[in-house]
Amino acid sequence: MSALEKLQNEVERQKRKIAEIEKSIETVEKEFNVQFDNERSDIKAQKYLADDPGLQIAIVGTIKAGKSTFINALFEENIASTDVTPETASLTKFKYSSQNKLLVKFYNKKEWEELWESVKESESRSKTKIFREEFESSGAKNIESQYIGKSDEIIEVSNIEDLKNKVKEYTSKNSKIHYFVKELTVYLNNENMPKDVTIVDTPGLDDVVDYRSKITRDYIKRANAVIVCVDSSSLRNDEYLTITKVFENVGDDMYKVMILGTKIDEKNNPKEDWRKQSEEWKKYLKDNFKDENLLNNNIIGVSSYIFSNLIELKNTGKCKKFNKIIEFAENYGINLTPENSEDMPMKIVNEMQIKAALEKSSKIRDITNIEKVNSLMKGNIISKGTDIAMKDLESKYSNMITNISERAKTIKDSNSQSRASLDMDRKQQEEFKLMKNKEIEEIEKAMNGLNEAFDKIKNEWLNANKKLKEAIKK
Repeated sequence: MSALEKLQNEVERQKRKIAEIEKSIETVEKEFNVQFDNERSDIKAQKYLADDPGLQIAIVGTIKAGKSTFINALFEENIASTDVTPETASLTKFKYSSQNKLLVKFYNKKEWEELWESVKESESRSKTKIFREEFESSGAKNIESQYIGKSDEIIEVSNIEDLKNKVKEYTSKNSKIHYFVKELTVYLNNENMPKDVTIVDTPGLDDVVDYRSKITRDYIKRANAVIVCVDSSSLRNDEYLTITKVFENVGDDMYKVMILGTKIDEKNNPKEDWRKQSEEWKKYLKDNFKDENLLNNNIIGVSSYIFSNLIELKNTGKCKKFNKIIEFAENYGINLTPENSEDMPMKIVNEMQIKAALEKSSKIRDITNIEKVNSLMKGNIISKGTDIAMKDLESKYSNMITNISERAKTIKDSNSQSRASLDMDRKQQEEFKLMKNKEIEEIEKAMNGLNEAFDKIKNEWLNANKKLKEAIKK
């Protein structure tokens, strides 16, 4: 039996078992008047995983960390929507297919209401109404009834340009339809798209609407491997906490996490600045990776922008900001400018630089590190795809069963105690009550003591502060 057949058999087994478990939970809830809310969430997540158990690699990070630009560099095709404003607001999945097409899923009424509850909470916290104002000014309100609760839509396209336009229509912030899209799957006929793998572009972890960030946080738990994109200028505390959560999810398989320092081309001295920055990152992340080789190999500085411009230059003979390629290459000691260029007409210099860039394209691509990331993905993750998917499916199922079992045991023990108390005579009940009251008194005493200690510290600090102010005045 092949590894794929084993995976399919395990999926069918789990689906049968989950159906039995759901019936049992329903019975217990009615019998004991309790709820299995968290456990039902685990079951929902496992069913979602079983419906599409294949290998999935999540690209995550904060808004404008370069996730979509990195995906475009991987595919060597500008398919993921990018702009100067934040773009990805829904899960965008990329899968290989011989036919270019899209599968669009829209929010249902309940999900849409939850999203707007999140908008209200965000407005209350930030005292701004950015999302609401953009939504209303876009005219999206006028088409809301057409899309909320709409059935999944499959859109076939005739060529890659039509596909790009459709992706932009459903994901770009500049399109009013994008507000209603919950998930987009892009089926891509592209030789750089690995087969039997799903690459997922996720909403930013610091989206103005937390509901959309939560989609990413939940999806990280489902993903088999995670690539975290972080602007190479800094590693913020919230990004570090996200990375920590990612490592918690992968267990002992630390190789399934890569940390990319993006936009290294924007540094004044990309080579040296990134070297210093990466050494700092390693200090914080060494306990996460645990293995020194992984620490050195899986923290990588990348320039998706330069890589994509090189592809464009190769395909068309020109690119938008060729001067950025020159600056980046020369910082790494790859000279593209001819000698005595100051004595030549600018047009001739430019032509010679383009020719040199094409001749040295392989060296420049190497220093962008996109191909290194691609190689690590294929060698460490994609080549073991079915085995990783099977292991994760079984592991998550086991965790789900453990959580349900512990909850059931708690209910059983609690019920046993309740019944035991009913069987007590009046004297035993009074003694039980006195014992509980004594426990409460002890807790109150401890809290009073703690509050007194805090008050003492506070008074000492105020007195010291007062003396300091008086000393400063003198």
